Amino acid sequence: MASSGDCSKDGCYYGYLQYEPSLAGNALLLALFAVLLPIACILCHRYHSSVFSTIVATGLCLEVIAYASRLLLATHEDGDKTEFVLSYIATILAPTIISLAIFRLMPPVVAAYGEQFRAWRPSWHNVVFYALTAICVVLQAVGGVLSTVPNDRALNDTGVRVLVAGFAVHISSLLIFTLLGFRFALAVRERKGGLDTSGVAVYNKKRFSAFLFGLGIATLLLSTRTFYRMIAISEGLSSALAQNEILFLVLDGVLVFIASALIIALFPGRMLGGSWREPLTHKRKMSQKTVNRPAPIQLQQGQQYRASYSPKYRRVSLKSSNNVSPRYSPRYSPRHSPRKAVVPQRNANLVDSNALW
Repeated sequence: MASSGDCSKDGCYYGYLQYEPSLAGNALLLALFAVLLPIACILCHRYHSSVFSTIVATGLCLEVIAYASRLLLATHEDGDKTEFVLSYIATILAPTIISLAIFRLMPPVVAAYGEQFRAWRPSWHNVVFYALTAICVVLQAVGGVLSTVPNDRALNDTGVRVLVAGFAVHISSLLIFTLLGFRFALAVRERKGGLDTSGVAVYNKKRFSAFLFGLGIATLLLSTRTFYRMIAISEGLSSALAQNEILFLVLDGVLVFIASALIIALFPGRMLGGSWREPLTHKRKMSQKTVNRPAPIQLQQGQQYRASYSPKYRRVSLKSSNNVSPRYSPRYSPRHSPRKAVVPQRNANLVDSNALW
């Protein structure tokens, strides 16, 4: 790492910072992101939102790693390439991961008002935005590594172009999400199809309106940050815009922290109530079947009943003792009836052999 006073734009090592990182600014952002991380874990346990909380916690962990690495750069006189690469790539990937958490909030919000307002199936919504986020992560990670390869300006320029492509995909995903939000807001305002009365306890509360407002602000902040990083990196890592630490700490660090704080403060498990369900946590197993049981038998007062068991059909039947069927009566049962010899009837036309003697 070299300071701005003893190296020029072309003389410095490509990819290293040309300024001394601010110890106070980076330490403050490190502490702020570190505070949000355990809160996200606590809310995950309380509202059983494992997938959503894991995504948010992953983004916060990347931010903690990024600003911890920048602190190490500020404390080391000669600097280290590994510390720079960690801080550089982590600050690029963290907002992309946090954006995915925001993308997951559209289906439960639509479900609160009614399924007739959805643009597509919730499963398709998650598939599309998961795919866009995966493309962003791959492009940004590959571009970040290539743009910091030492002593290879051609490979560095290729990495910058790949990074810009990753930022463009990220901007596109945020734009698609914003357009879907506007479409949904207009449909609700026009009351097309009517509102679902089962969710009136959710969307009529003031905290739900605050949740939607905070979600919009967080999306706007992440979009602003992504535009800034895309323009700064497209001009080159040695450009004046990319080497301005104040702009970086404000437009990248502060904006991402505010967006993350809004997501934590307006946690969907608390704001959406019953309409918020994690598919992996509340998904019902297909092997479970509902058994339709018959209505219980109503016994009449003053009437005695007897239970008999049939081994052939494996069921129990209740019979009233006042009207006993001969088939089930103990009197005619083979187990209780006496066994008597059968005496044949005599024919009147035959001669009795005893009378002859």
